Amino acid sequence: MRAASCRDRAPIHAARARYAECTTRGPMGTRGKGRARWALVLIALASGCTGDAAIDGDASTPRDGGISSIDGARPSEHDASTSPIDGGPVATAGEIALTLRADRGAASDAVVSLGVPFAPGVLRDASHVRVLDASGTEREIHVAELARWPLDGSIRSVLVAFRATLAANAEERWTIEHGAPRTRTAPAAIAPAPDGPVAATLDPEHYARSRVSGPHLTIAANDRFESFDDELESCLGSMSPAYETYGVSCAGTNAHRTYYDGPHALWQRFVRGADAARYRRARLESTWYRDNELEWIAGRAMAVQVCQADGWTPSQKLDWGVMRRMTGQGMLDDYLLTGDPAAREAVIAMGEAFVRSLPAQRGGRENSLRVTERNLAWTIMGVASYYALDPRDEVRAALVSLIDEAVDWQSDGTSGAFEHDLVRPDPEECSDGPAGGSPFMTSLLVDGLMDAHALTGDARIADVVRRAAEWLRDDAVTSDGAAFRYLWGCASDDYDDSSTADLNLLIVHVFGAAYVLTGDAAWLDVGDAFADHGVDAMYVGRPKQWNQSGRAFPRYLGYRALGRAP
Repeated sequence: MRAASCRDRAPIHAARARYAECTTRGPMGTRGKGRARWALVLIALASGCTGDAAIDGDASTPRDGGISSIDGARPSEHDASTSPIDGGPVATAGEIALTLRADRGAASDAVVSLGVPFAPGVLRDASHVRVLDASGTEREIHVAELARWPLDGSIRSVLVAFRATLAANAEERWTIEHGAPRTRTAPAAIAPAPDGPVAATLDPEHYARSRVSGPHLTIAANDRFESFDDELESCLGSMSPAYETYGVSCAGTNAHRTYYDGPHALWQRFVRGADAARYRRARLESTWYRDNELEWIAGRAMAVQVCQADGWTPSQKLDWGVMRRMTGQGMLDDYLLTGDPAAREAVIAMGEAFVRSLPAQRGGRENSLRVTERNLAWTIMGVASYYALDPRDEVRAALVSLIDEAVDWQSDGTSGAFEHDLVRPDPEECSDGPAGGSPFMTSLLVDGLMDAHALTGDARIADVVRRAAEWLRDDAVTSDGAAFRYLWGCASDDYDDSSTADLNLLIVHVFGAAYVLTGDAAWLDVGDAFADHGVDAMYVGRPKQWNQSGRAFPRYLGYRALGRAP
């Protein structure tokens, strides 16, 4: 399978110009023909196209550990002793390989710090973390909790800070142990130094197990879609003009540097192939976002993206273009992986702006959250990130109300899509479409709902995701079964064109999520078929396209790895 080069797909088809300034575009189809089209795909799969089999051999066994309830109520602190994703036992003691690299010059008794994440149920006491240096000697360290998993109260991430001396460019392998009390503690608290002379990273296998930013498959283990990672790495290095030369573009998204949450995409790259260079690149994007794209309000109690008109207050609706530029997921990644208090402040301030503005968003002539799927999607992501760090009842209530919104919205129709007037948000793309949906924006909404599921265990999300996946599979697919329609239900343009199959990479995680929540491994057959087309047509030659693929497809690989060989 050939992945397209970084440059040769920039002018690949006329349809590209039609979505150059939109979030994403892809082909679109008509209702009713999808099931017949999909039968052809299933026949191909049955003939051995995928060549993969579920590891556990039981496609009917749900992988959800059952930590959920219809109304999203919390279990007691000790009810959740297993993973909310795969239901398997967790190891509460172990070792984690720690790599120190003095990539910014010599370090003499310099502060080294990092966020050490853990999967649900693994760690409950921060005093049960210790660090051994290259000689096996326990070192004095400072440890502080960064966040806990709301479902079971176990620790999600801790800041670990200590001092070390390394020669310029030297690299040492240390060890973090958890599960037994440490015997050496720093005499005073040590502030995090995420941009110091030494980059401290854990093995990517640990990051994958921790689910710090969702399930992941390491780059080294990605045999099935290896060309995806090859292309992602190649294009990041050779992007022209360079990724870093892009800036803020309020007028459109194609020239906007961080659109689709560039920090989140680059932190996905880091956790899947953890090394000093990937760490520094993700940190660069995170700090750049905070320095250039946040406007602080009410004494830094709230923050909105700078494209919001001056004078905004929570009594006013947030601009649609601003909601999709408020990157809660990437800032959450930055905090959990570095402990940087600036990242925490950004998550909470953006989340607070979302929460306080919910009455305004839902009021007036229309509910802005239901104008287009992406409006609700980015709001859920922002509030879920907020709740991950500040699990107060008020924040949780706001998050549950957004889940309610998604459930009710989908239930208002019969297709499984989140149906709305397509002309309202996309008049240039559809001039006649009073009841349709956007496959690409739906994928963002599912991404947010999966964040909410990990934090609340709300059982309703499983049915919402399943129905959305069925709609994508049966109705939203192009007639040749290779891609998805940009808009479904548009009477003025059926978007039945698969030349933008590269955008499949934004959607296929929905099928992985459907597998995780239902236990039906057939969803991985669906995802693999569309992923093959997407990787073959892949284009990541600009920050927007790089971000959208880099944030979304790794999530599918992580879901897939729970039930299928890499």
